[in-house]
Amino acid sequence: MRVSPLWKYIGCGLVLLIAMSAATHAAGTPVIDIDAEDAAAPWSQADGAGAANEIVREAFARSGVPVRLHTVPYARCKAEMLAGSVVGCIAVGANEALGTRARLPRTPLYRVRTVLVSREHAPIGSCDAHTWPASATVGRVNAYEYAPRFEQALAATHVAVSELGSEPQGLRMLVAGRIDALVLQLDSLKTLDYVQRQAGAQAPLQVACDFGPLDSHIGFSVRHRDGAFALAAFEQGYAAMLADGSVERILDTWRERLLKSPSPPR
Repeated sequence: MRVSPLWKYIGCGLVLLIAMSAATHAAGTPVIDIDAEDAAAPWSQADGAGAANEIVREAFARSGVPVRLHTVPYARCKAEMLAGSVVGCIAVGANEALGTRARLPRTPLYRVRTVLVSREHAPIGSCDAHTWPASATVGRVNAYEYAPRFEQALAATHVAVSELGSEPQGLRMLVAGRIDALVLQLDSLKTLDYVQRQAGAQAPLQVACDFGPLDSHIGFSVRHRDGAFALAAFEQGYAAMLADGSVERILDTWRERLLKSPSPPR
């Protein structure tokens, strides 16, 4: 059948309109820049892998939103999210100090427990901060959020505080005797044994105190123009993942991986 030149032009025009519509739609979905901590294995690792990172990527994929993850030290992750130079940060603790400075999803990525770890027979061996000697030094990770009971205990003492770059660094300092105690965020994936093996700091340690739970979220910037959009997109995808069991499958995969790995990535 012969096609008139007019119909050829109409057909070409329709193809062009469809292509332009698709391009416009794609351009209308911003790429979300998210920082992820580089030293919070197995949740978030320097190589960009990690259980939390994997969950976040898939949640955004479910909502059709492209993301770029940048692995950085936690202090930078948090500072850039608060300043609005990135849309989000994996992962921030939902404590009073953070307050309304960040947008947090209704459901956390995971829950940690804030514990104080010391060497056996160390001067800090209990939750009673009044018994901690003033000469003692407690290590904490710079900019980390901790359970309120720990912050209250620390405020009630005159011990020195050493601000550290990461928990593995703190464990090496603890084993070497350079600090007297170290506050850690532990959970079912990131156990004390795991962090010790990651740090290469195998020595007899004790959990001197458990200060209680703290929810860990992907935090979204209040200042960034895409903060509210990203929060909504993440929550939509995350809810779908929780409903169909995808989150638990990712966590099960990481549990199996950790059981088979004698030496966590450093």
